Amino acid sequence: MNQSGSPRRRLDGWKAIAGYFRRDRTTVMRWARERDLPVHRIPGGKQGSVFAFEDELAAWSSRTEQHDLAGDGEAGPARSPDAGAIPAQDAPAGRPPPAARSSQPPSITDPRRPSGMRWLWPSLGALAAAGILALALPISGGAILPSDRQPDKVAPLPKEPAVARDYIAARELWAHRTPADLKQAISLYEKVIAASPDFAPAYAGLAEAWLIIREYGEATDSRAYGAAKSAVEQALKLDERLPAAHRANGFIQYWWSYDAQLSVNSFQRALALDPRDGLTHFWYANILSDLGEDEAAQREYDTAQLLLPGTPTIAIERACAHWQAGRDRRALMELSQLKTQYPQDATIRNCLAWAHISRGDISAYAREFREMARLRNVPELLSLSARLDRAVARDEATAHMVLVADAQREFAAGERKTRMTPAFHASCMGDRDTLVALLRQAGLLGERWYSATLNKRIAQKWADDAEVQTLLKQVIVATPKVELS
Repeated sequence: MNQSGSPRRRLDGWKAIAGYFRRDRTTVMRWARERDLPVHRIPGGKQGSVFAFEDELAAWSSRTEQHDLAGDGEAGPARSPDAGAIPAQDAPAGRPPPAARSSQPPSITDPRRPSGMRWLWPSLGALAAAGILALALPISGGAILPSDRQPDKVAPLPKEPAVARDYIAARELWAHRTPADLKQAISLYEKVIAASPDFAPAYAGLAEAWLIIREYGEATDSRAYGAAKSAVEQALKLDERLPAAHRANGFIQYWWSYDAQLSVNSFQRALALDPRDGLTHFWYANILSDLGEDEAAQREYDTAQLLLPGTPTIAIERACAHWQAGRDRRALMELSQLKTQYPQDATIRNCLAWAHISRGDISAYAREFREMARLRNVPELLSLSARLDRAVARDEATAHMVLVADAQREFAAGERKTRMTPAFHASCMGDRDTLVALLRQAGLLGERWYSATLNKRIAQKWADDAEVQTLLKQVIVATPKVELS
């Protein structure tokens, strides 16, 4: 899988386009105005040097090719004012909904899961991080730009050329999504901020770098979310109209702060400011899916796919969303196909693990968890996987207690905020005693469980158990209404 999320087969196409940067700057800038060629300008000098990101050129090339195949001939990528816009009925408008997925990424996302099993559930949410891991998008703008916006306005840069170069390099490293590149991106963002403390996009970029690096086990949830939250707050203080800052804020509010209403509001604000940002639509879809808003989530996935064609992560998260909506057989079928297509993608294994344990198959769960841990190569995951394998070999009926114990450890360390995930595991395995004990603890501590997916499955499994139903009602958070206009 191409780390940029762009199809490899288009590589020669963008290289041909890139040739114009060396030969004919006038043509490049004309194409930027007339054909939405995604070029950006570095400040300084009389000529105003221009550059472009490979992932943006790839998306532009894809749109151009599709337009040409549709029979528009020489019109190329030019489009009518409404082309590529989100249909009015699909654009989020409402303001009032609460929390979104949990400690994910999302909250993830690659990134979808709450603190407590942070490596697993986050994948279901956004890959928030795992999901977000494969996307190569600019921090401060959409993947596709409205035709009436100039590229240099869409991607603001620091005034000092050297600082601008550092910012550009940080964005490129962020797009590569490897632990080493993300660490370097964080260092460069901090360098940019030190040199240009009033440049809001650098803070937004820093926040999203922290949100992704936690998926690799390179930072604890509390460390990563804490750093991301501080950066987002500063970005919004400097520029309240920065879409990327609202997007990152919505991610944090859902997956770490557990406030679905604020999260949905933040995503809707980001989309109001930039309705063509594919990454925002994607992360928002993950949250809506976790909230049980399946129809709205599918619309957002559709929009994300239109804006980011050829992005495997969207297909992966959408398959996970089928499981969240109760379409288990379809989810398992699509995830199994994707596993064959992308054998090195850890998020697919993560989603499969959740789908298997929901059926009470702890052996299949352990198998997928083992592969996910191997692919992510995080010591803590590898250790937990080994303990789980040994427990399964001893007794499948009690093997889930390894997961429950690890979740309790995380809760005590402040790395997990609710007992929702271990309660779900106990429920799936038919362990009523552990489920009731966790529900009682959660109720006494005033926990609020946001995930409609997990709450619904627990409630359905114990539909005839009055005590479980009563305890569950004490912790369930009402799903926010998501208004679409």
